[in-house]
Amino acid sequence: MRQRVLDDHRLESSVCSVAQACRAGETLATALRSANGRHPTRTITQILQRHDDGLTLRASCLELVDSDTPSPDALLVAHVIALAAEVGGPAERHFDALAQTLAERRNAAAERSVQASTARASIRVMTWVPLAVGAWLAIDDDRMRATMLHTAPGVTCLIAGLALNFAGRLWAASLVQRA
Repeated sequence: MRQRVLDDHRLESSVCSVAQACRAGETLATALRSANGRHPTRTITQILQRHDDGLTLRASCLELVDSDTPSPDALLVAHVIALAAEVGGPAERHFDALAQTLAERRNAAAERSVQASTARASIRVMTWVPLAVGAWLAIDDDRMRATMLHTAPGVTCLIAGLALNFAGRLWAASLVQRA
């Protein structure tokens, strides 16, 4: 049987489940176990494994933060679990706020992705349209083709235009990549 690789894609669902279990009166450790049973994640599994090895929940979380290079969401979850374990009291408020923060981060990432795809489409239009228009003019008009291909200023303009077009495409793509 193939074992499923754990990741943190369901971290938000798992955190909501922890809040719900805490509201139902479960202890933090029990809430984490039941939530991880319903929505298994790599981060909570690693925390619970360290806890099973004898560490406190707080120490398990801090060891996870120090030993691994988890995602920003996993770091946030580990810190909130450590805080809830240290402070005590009604932990559901911590996890409700955490779930809201994770949802906002997910929505912001989705919005950035949409904006990046819009920018990529604009880059394609801005680089292919001039090439298509130049090709159309060269095919359609003999004088334009002669000027573009057989005179020094025409060839210079053609090479400069192609170079600027290519450089602009690379520059814009690098800006989108960093965003």
